[in-house]
Amino acid sequence: GTAPGSMSDSVEKQLAEASKGYLSKEEYKRKREEIEAQEALEKVRKAIPAVSVPVGGEGGGKKKKSGKKDRQPGSALSFGDELDGEAEPSPRVQPKKMGKCQDVDVSFLKKNEREAQEAAHKQEQAVRDFLELQQKAKQEPITLKYTFRSEATQRELPNGVHQGSITLPKGTTGEEVATAVRLDVEHLGEKFKLLEVAGKKEEPRLMLIVGASGMAIGSFIIPSAIALVEVASMRWSEGNSLFDDFKAGIIVTERRWYEQMRHTFPYSQWAVLDVHKSYSQKEFIANRNSGTGVDPFYRNGNIGKQRTGR
Repeated sequence: GTAPGSMSDSVEKQLAEASKGYLSKEEYKRKREEIEAQEALEKVRKAIPAVSVPVGGEGGGKKKKSGKKDRQPGSALSFGDELDGEAEPSPRVQPKKMGKCQDVDVSFLKKNEREAQEAAHKQEQAVRDFLELQQKAKQEPITLKYTFRSEATQRELPNGVHQGSITLPKGTTGEEVATAVRLDVEHLGEKFKLLEVAGKKEEPRLMLIVGASGMAIGSFIIPSAIALVEVASMRWSEGNSLFDDFKAGIIVTERRWYEQMRHTFPYSQWAVLDVHKSYSQKEFIANRNSGTGVDPFYRNGNIGKQRTGR
């Protein structure tokens, strides 16, 4: 018997070769159906012994000689020359076996095709629904309370930081959020505006940090290309929301300032968010209460020490 899935593997190989140049989904599906049907019929043919039928019931030596030459070697059943002209069929020929080819139930072909089409349709619809919901979510506005930290705020402001709020679509990326906050800070005055060189504004590298579990001083450094809607969907390993709709607020700082201050509080409490990692809220809170944040370097008793080589 044929191992389950072997026909599917063969179909996939043929389809990969045959579908080169097909542009539409309909052409791809039609070609797949043709290959599957052809392969199934080939299996039906192989399951039935081949029978070679002699041409002509009578004939002299020439016809007999021709019959020998035309016979296919290795046929499952064959007629000898001595049978030419006989009225009775060979007892080795079973008419019922020829009849089986007509009786083979090939309805499973249409059933398999239909099931494959239905499964493909459901999968395609699920993807469309997900993308539609994601697009709607990205367009929803969200108001974020922010804290901006930089060399200028440290030098010019009593608390060393500037706090404000900004409303953005949830589809905004981490880099875009940081840039919008930096521009919002410029209303504080000339000392907070970006420098211009040859008529072009300086573009400092910015960082977005989001607080978790009420940690307003910041917890995770957000990768620049990740959208707010994706960050908001992340969860603790215990199951609850990781960032709780940004209720702990966000922080924006310049990377060069962070590199200077990363060994001091609160910068030492921040760790880069790994979107593929599962974080434990219980462990996070324990580290927060001990003042070691989520960074393994400082968690190992290195508070006050400056990391090197990074």
